[in-house]
Amino acid sequence: MKRALTSCMMSAALLAVEVLVGQGIARAQQDNGSIVGWGWNYNGQSNVPAPNTGFVAVAAGGFHNLGLKADGSIVAWGANEYGDCVVPAPNNGFVAMAAGNYHSLGLKADGSIVAWGDNYCEQCVVPGPNTKFVAVAAGTWHSLGLKADGSIVGWGQNNYGECNMPSPNMGFVAIAAGNRYSLALKGDGSIRAWGANDHAECNVPAPNTAFVAVSAGELHSLGLKADGSIVAWGQNNYGDCVVPAPNTGFAAVSAGYLHSLGLKADGSIVAWGNNSSGQCNVPAPNTRFVAVGAGTYHSLALVGLVSRRGDLNCDGYVNFDDINPFVKALIGQDAYETRYPGCSWLNADINADGYVDFDDINPFVACLVSAECP
Repeated sequence: MKRALTSCMMSAALLAVEVLVGQGIARAQQDNGSIVGWGWNYNGQSNVPAPNTGFVAVAAGGFHNLGLKADGSIVAWGANEYGDCVVPAPNNGFVAMAAGNYHSLGLKADGSIVAWGDNYCEQCVVPGPNTKFVAVAAGTWHSLGLKADGSIVGWGQNNYGECNMPSPNMGFVAIAAGNRYSLALKGDGSIRAWGANDHAECNVPAPNTAFVAVSAGELHSLGLKADGSIVAWGQNNYGDCVVPAPNTGFAAVSAGYLHSLGLKADGSIVAWGNNSSGQCNVPAPNTRFVAVGAGTYHSLALVGLVSRRGDLNCDGYVNFDDINPFVKALIGQDAYETRYPGCSWLNADINADGYVDFDDINPFVACLVSAECP
């Protein structure tokens, strides 16, 4: 039977690791949760800040971007005229985010939403009670929040009814906010659309069934079907809605200003529509991507976060910075995953015996010294 770990044992573990390792630590970097950006870069929106590792999600806004780290913090870069990139303190505990034209939304693990940036239309004034949210979406001038009970809350500009939820406001599982309109996915696989419809961006093509994801662009919309195909509707001036053949094998979609991105299940990206700034020229090697984000004239993609024993803070290294996370993992799975929501607790099971316990300390030290784990 494995021993229960006491607070005294935790302190001893931390001391033991520090003494055994000292300062002689090798560093080994990997492509571990990095972000790739391409297209228009006038505001530096394609320049991902260093260290470009440990990301678990991306969001492309009009002229700025957000990246969610495995430790629950958000990194923001690009245009910052309205404080779009100034993440409010404390910058931790985030589990999701959304980037609008000039504003940003962050969803906390406790179900509350933090909003910052341009607030001209009160798109950053989250209605009360600010609790029990499970998803967020940021449009040009309005915001959406999905509640745990399947209802949607909208705030900000409402000149076109983009914040007037369809009735019955229930049973929703995903949301997307466009220029002056909104999309929501029902649990039955149908999509509801409301708001401005000048370009038929709210006219979901029949059959309106079997959808598993949605994305709202400036004036066009994308829906991902369960069979891996993409349906597109709305403005099509630049071929925004002409999905390249073969229209199969897609796992995620993102609609930008005048272009579209589709992520294939094999980790490659297909891009189509306006390419005036090279936003559809996916950089080589076009592989290992796990998420995409389409902005105004730029694009983002996330390289998969590789699960690696010993890398307890998921930054792509096995080094001294992993000691405190390792001790947190020894305390327990809940304590560790609360602090590092994007990382795997079992990365602390260094000796691969199925337990995270005192017996992992010496193997962990070996990992730190050599930067290699089993």
